[in-house]
Amino acid sequence: MNPVELYKKLPRTNCGECRQKACMPFAFALLKGEAALADCSCLAQEEKADIAASLTKFDWREDLITNLMEDIKKIHLDEISQNLGAEYSDGKLHFKCFGRDVSVGSEGEIQSKRALTPWMRMLVLFYIKNGGHSGLSGKWVLHNELRGGMMKHKAFRRECEEPLRELFDCHLEKLSRMLDGCAARCPDEFATRNAWVVHVFPRLPILLLYWPPDVEFDSQVTIRFDSSADTYFDVEQLIFLVVELLTDIEASL
Repeated sequence: MNPVELYKKLPRTNCGECRQKACMPFAFALLKGEAALADCSCLAQEEKADIAASLTKFDWREDLITNLMEDIKKIHLDEISQNLGAEYSDGKLHFKCFGRDVSVGSEGEIQSKRALTPWMRMLVLFYIKNGGHSGLSGKWVLHNELRGGMMKHKAFRRECEEPLRELFDCHLEKLSRMLDGCAARCPDEFATRNAWVVHVFPRLPILLLYWPPDVEFDSQVTIRFDSSADTYFDVEQLIFLVVELLTDIEASL
């Protein structure tokens, strides 16, 4: 069952009573094992039993990873290493993913000293499969300015920017210290001192911007990408990527 199929089985009321506050993030959390069906007070027992049975039948993530590994076998890793900002040696690509050192072989096998979630493994393989190009543009754009981004604008706002805003609202000082230690401060291009560039992959920087609340306005968050981002991931994959980044950040707080 994929996230959309699971979402359709949920109440879709976005009641805000669970930790994820809305049904789509709750669907993602269920699939990642970070939430339980019991957390949803709107589901009847028979509905929970039906969803539980569906979840145990088939792990679509592992099936997708297997298919992606087959795609990697057809790629000459040495020819794309420069486009990915990776090193190629001993028949493998070597680069960082979410701050973790990873290597990927010609069979699509992934090695890392730190555990990678199924979502991270998928993103690593998508990064290689999609191939990117030879350089960053240096131009920061919104998610909806990327190819196909307008169709996913509301989903990106709901699943990525709003959860990040809540994290900053609750943990600004601690989150700032953490980002200062693992990310680069953004030049004074934007009208906030709370601006960091996180390199999730070598050629995929993400700009996190936060404006605290004041007497006139609520807090605000904007996430921007280098305009080349859609040559590495499509806009839906970028949503998965940012959700995984936020999960990683929250676990470090």
